[in-house]
Amino acid sequence: MTTITDNPLVHDLYQLPAPVLTAYLNAPSPGPGVDDMDLRLRSLLDDLRASGASPDALEALASVLGTLEPGRPPAAAFVGTDGQTRMFSLPGAEIGDQAHCAAVPRVLPLLHWRQLHPAFASVMLDRAGAELVVQPAGAAHALRAEVAGPDDVIERNAPGGTSQSRYQNRAEDSWQHNAGRAAEVVADALAAAEADLLIVGGDVRAEQYFLDQLPARVRSGVTIKTIPGGRSRDGSQHRREEEVEAVVHEYVDEEAVRTLARVQDRSGPGGLGVQGPAATIHALSRAQVEVLLLAQPEPGARPEPGTAWFGPRPTDISEHRGGVLVPGGKPSHARLDEVLARAAVLSDADIRILPAGLPDTPPHGVGALCRFAVS
Repeated sequence: MTTITDNPLVHDLYQLPAPVLTAYLNAPSPGPGVDDMDLRLRSLLDDLRASGASPDALEALASVLGTLEPGRPPAAAFVGTDGQTRMFSLPGAEIGDQAHCAAVPRVLPLLHWRQLHPAFASVMLDRAGAELVVQPAGAAHALRAEVAGPDDVIERNAPGGTSQSRYQNRAEDSWQHNAGRAAEVVADALAAAEADLLIVGGDVRAEQYFLDQLPARVRSGVTIKTIPGGRSRDGSQHRREEEVEAVVHEYVDEEAVRTLARVQDRSGPGGLGVQGPAATIHALSRAQVEVLLLAQPEPGARPEPGTAWFGPRPTDISEHRGGVLVPGGKPSHARLDEVLARAAVLSDADIRILPAGLPDTPPHGVGALCRFAVS
């Protein structure tokens, strides 16, 4: 699955001088109506000003968020105390307006959006070829292509007689060759997009030929899911897009559940799974973590997130101030989940955010799968 932390722009957020301002803001709705953008932005700025944000940082944040136009996707903006600004567009994000001023940027909503938008390919097949859509990670613009097969004998409606079976065999061969060409193109597209999900639909016979001819590396390394419907443009495009979106969400949740199961199965003395804040912080301080798990709270719940301490290095992390030694300086502290995320990102670990309501989540919703065990 797409590694949601493998992005230099995300790493760069931790270079912003603290305290860092973070704001998530929805653009004004297009069309007639009341434009409350200015009011919402002013409310966020007032909250940040009350938190002690510097005037330079507030001015920079107001400037960058003021560029949001009606109908544009929600935006995430990050501003260092010196006014340095980073901004992300979040197409398809469902997030309320919010602002934070802290020693670390509030990156988890951004990372959750990245998790919900993995790279994938969808292909709709018929006996003549395929329609391919490749969606890069992060909801970037999709790439579309028509794949034409090399053969054009695609019907089996020849007249009877001694040539009937030969004509039918030629048609079957054509379908197989055309599906083989589609399989080649799709395999290359999956590799180029670094996608681990393939969604397949269309003619049932063409679909079977296609799946049979996919390279072994795709069949073993990519999750393949099917959807109903055909390739023809019969007005079902909107329904097909909804089906694809549902399959992607299903895949994301399944990957999170599988990661949780791996942590649970490997927990115990000397195991690769650790559960709870203390054990996870200890693993992060030794650069052991491969995947950090953070569970979303139950709907309506407002648990106290807790805090953790950290220093300049990725492995400078502790539950207690005295656990972080900073020569010539002092450690910082911030929300527990964001300090954990910082350590994971900077130590090249991935993060998986678990859906709310999963049973048997780790204590306090925190756990990790480690790269190696320490006896």
